[in-house]
Amino acid sequence: MNTFKRKALFTAVLAGLGTAGTAEAVYLNPDHSGQVLIYPYYTANSVGGNAWNTYLSIVNTTTRAKAVKVRVIEGKTSAEVLDFNLFLSPNDVWTAAIVPGAGAADAARIVTADLSCTNPVGNLRVANGGEPFRNFLYATGGDALPGTGLDRTREGYVEMIEMGTLTGAWATAVTHNATGNPANCAVVQGSPLTPSSIEAPSGGLIGTGTLINVNNGQDAGYKADALEAFRSTALYSDPDSLLPNLTSALPATSVVVRAGDRDATGASVQITAYRNTFVTTSGVPAGARAVASVFMHTNVINEYVLDTGSASLTDWVVTQPTKRHFVSSTTAAQPYSNVLTASGACETIGFTFFDREERSVAPTPGDFSPLPPAAPANTLCWESTVISVRNSAAHMPTSTTQSGVLGSFNVTNVTVLSAFQNGWARLNFAGTGATTLGMGSSVSDRSIMDSTAVTTVLAGGVPATFFGLPVTGFMVRTFRNGNLTCGTATCQGNYGSLFTHSYTTAITP
Repeated sequence: MNTFKRKALFTAVLAGLGTAGTAEAVYLNPDHSGQVLIYPYYTANSVGGNAWNTYLSIVNTTTRAKAVKVRVIEGKTSAEVLDFNLFLSPNDVWTAAIVPGAGAADAARIVTADLSCTNPVGNLRVANGGEPFRNFLYATGGDALPGTGLDRTREGYVEMIEMGTLTGAWATAVTHNATGNPANCAVVQGSPLTPSSIEAPSGGLIGTGTLINVNNGQDAGYKADALEAFRSTALYSDPDSLLPNLTSALPATSVVVRAGDRDATGASVQITAYRNTFVTTSGVPAGARAVASVFMHTNVINEYVLDTGSASLTDWVVTQPTKRHFVSSTTAAQPYSNVLTASGACETIGFTFFDREERSVAPTPGDFSPLPPAAPANTLCWESTVISVRNSAAHMPTSTTQSGVLGSFNVTNVTVLSAFQNGWARLNFAGTGATTLGMGSSVSDRSIMDSTAVTTVLAGGVPATFFGLPVTGFMVRTFRNGNLTCGTATCQGNYGSLFTHSYTTAITP
């Protein structure tokens, strides 16, 4: 099927639901543009004494000024470690870096050289050394179970949520002049504040994350996930508010497209779109369920490389951006199965790996290490977990408490056979909530398109159930080729690359 036909099929399926071109249901935009950007991972951890930095960018591709909530979230329980308001001029780009603190016991911090307005200003600017992350929101209560140290701030993920489109005095104040400077940032700084005029979010945001370890000679980048049609009305808040967040989808409706469905002959020729309405259930806000549905997958699929010749290493990042809204120290709502403990909220997984010659092995429970205290085997316990894929080669890292590539402490190690230096693997979620109970909508309409007949069959009015867990992330791999001759100089032969995950999705009916 060519690209044009695939896009036409996608559009036809959405049109069958009555959602094409409307802002009625949140969806994960395959074009990576939207009202909400989710950056699946940041890190300021060190490997071999050399620190990772994470560079972030957000681009306003529209001709309208925007107010954006920037929220940095640590990786164990998704507790917020910093948020502030960012004001984007038309066609603006804002950039920042997450870097280590000055000392080994210090929090990570964010720093920017960008001129776009923020509220508050704080120490964000390069000249002020950057704004340190805080542990206030995980210092007490259930969030404190995995520890309260500032080390938790050094890895996690980032949300950027458009609060609305600015007009009037605020739009004028944040718009850059001919010299590239905003007209008057003081207008939008302070608390409490009410925008002079603000309209519904208009989308058009894109973003990137770059993981870079300068001293190790490694760099890898990704596109941020983009949620489109997240809200139909503006929701502005001061920097001291936890809103908007991923519970704030309005209406609490999603569109999820499942491709690759098979017809009676076994051919992969069908595509099904679900338009789902959610209600608050088991204390989980309807908006959180709508957002979770667009990330629901039963399997995570990607490659690994552990070649001896190039001393290759591979990490998989698996982030669950809505898990916090389903799981606490006392409750775990479907599709999750386990509450938060000092060892995390651990979900059982399976991990089947293949080499490049089709040989396959499923690890035994003992192949997963290290086990967090009191945690069951074969689990992902954190809301942003890094899976370190290893074999018994001599170049494998000696530490079992940090991942090999990213130096993550939120790590699950998976050991493949020593003969398996490269190949691919399938991670499946095996908990009862993920496999049997799932997450249900209150009402779901379906549009089914067969690419051979190009006809649409509509069915609706019955709930849909989503299986698996809401996840996003990528695989990152590094290569070390020792010192190379670069003209008359010697340089490091190190490099890296990053690839987003593939998935399988299961929805009934």
